[in-house]
Amino acid sequence: MAVWAAACLSRAAGRCLRAPGPGVRVAGSRVPRPSQPEPPGICLSPGRTLHVSAAVLAGHNKWSKVRHIKGPKDTERSRIFTKLSLSIRLAVKEGGANPELNSNLAHILELCRSKHMPKATIEAAMKMEKTKDIYLLYEGRGPGGSSLLIEALSNSSSKCLSDIRHILNKNGGMMAEGARHAFDKKGVVAVGGEDRAKNALNLERALELAVEAGAEDVLETEDEEEKNVFKFICDISELHQVRKKLDSLGLCSVSCAREFIPNTTVQLAERDLEQASQLIQALGLHEDVIQVYDNIE
Repeated sequence: MAVWAAACLSRAAGRCLRAPGPGVRVAGSRVPRPSQPEPPGICLSPGRTLHVSAAVLAGHNKWSKVRHIKGPKDTERSRIFTKLSLSIRLAVKEGGANPELNSNLAHILELCRSKHMPKATIEAAMKMEKTKDIYLLYEGRGPGGSSLLIEALSNSSSKCLSDIRHILNKNGGMMAEGARHAFDKKGVVAVGGEDRAKNALNLERALELAVEAGAEDVLETEDEEEKNVFKFICDISELHQVRKKLDSLGLCSVSCAREFIPNTTVQLAERDLEQASQLIQALGLHEDVIQVYDNIE
């Protein structure tokens, strides 16, 4: 994932490396992860290698399809707006309500407009900046030994923790300390499957453009509407420069955010894939959950 929320949309709210502190709740026991071979890469220059996910090279895009279980169109639209509202509130809480001084908020508002989120809904979320929301990051284990990170924004941390634990336990998961180590905080620029000239973008061309733009990695996936999306992954400090360069190269960026990107992935059996999809959907439906990240290949 790398979903749900402004990032699942592709997918989400502001992310800078945040050490656990007030408002961050973590519970569970450490879960060992199977070692994974290093993905192949394209050598660019000494000290720099551009990697492409092994899942992409194998043509394995099943998880991006399975994880997006959609309900009625109006219900899905409402869920998306709810997650975007949470992302706005978190961005305002962290950097203030002025998008000219808060680049993360500016990017989220841009995403809201691209999703045709009503202006009144956006303004209502902006005005909730004075609520006593607490940012929460939960670590969990999913089916098949997969790792999960659940971001939430709530005014009742104890209730939210109880709800998340219940959802995990009910759907084949559990709270598990150590899942955070399966992810890195990265900048992510998501672009559509066509450039400005309406030419289809493929992985080979995306890799070439990534080299020019200074990105570290490219991930080909699908959004919640099953449209092709390429995620250009970079260091957080270079996020805005990479986006500007990609735009100048003729690509159409649809979001620009800081996300948790898995540094190791796991392959699941068919049964575990279905259960993981149900678990992530159940977590995403919780009113306080902003986004759910997984390391499923």
